[in-house]
Amino acid sequence: MIKKNRGVTKRNILWRTRTYLVGNMEYVSGAEGESWRDEVTRTLKEWGVIVFNPYHKPFIKDVQEGTVVGEQLKRARMRGGFDWIAKKMRQIRIFDLNLVDRCDFIIAYINPSVASWGSAEEIVTAVRMKKPLFLAIKGGKALCPNWIFGMFPHKYIYDSPQDILTVLKHINSGRKKLDNERWKLLRKEYR
Repeated sequence: MIKKNRGVTKRNILWRTRTYLVGNMEYVSGAEGESWRDEVTRTLKEWGVIVFNPYHKPFIKDVQEGTVVGEQLKRARMRGGFDWIAKKMRQIRIFDLNLVDRCDFIIAYINPSVASWGSAEEIVTAVRMKKPLFLAIKGGKALCPNWIFGMFPHKYIYDSPQDILTVLKHINSGRKKLDNERWKLLRKEYR
């Protein structure tokens, strides 16, 4: 049965799927790293999508990441506490890459003028796994680093997270077909 929701035909194709939100955290203000994630999360949760956000990790035994930890890491770097930084970042890396493994699709938003090594590794991991990856570039697709155009089809590169949500809305409603080379969704009874 197809349901109507706010005037939009809704089939809920993405119901109970999982996504991971990749993007700059280090070298950006907390608000810049979190605000787009909060907006995307609100919309996707309305559709029943499970959202993995690195600012709010979902594990029972969790490793913290975010603005406070970022400040601790920065102070440790200034003091020469590189052993502690390496230990902490190994934990964060393991947890974050595990979320890439567990998700059905990736949403990424990167600022091409800010180095983001974790985001780069998460994107490369998703591309190698042939996961659906929706990438928005701060400032628009025209500012996308050239290397990325060689990594995966540029039809998945967008100007903003809002553009990604529009495409996902069409996928969720069934108006846009899934790319069978990348999407490997379980039937709803197995989600």
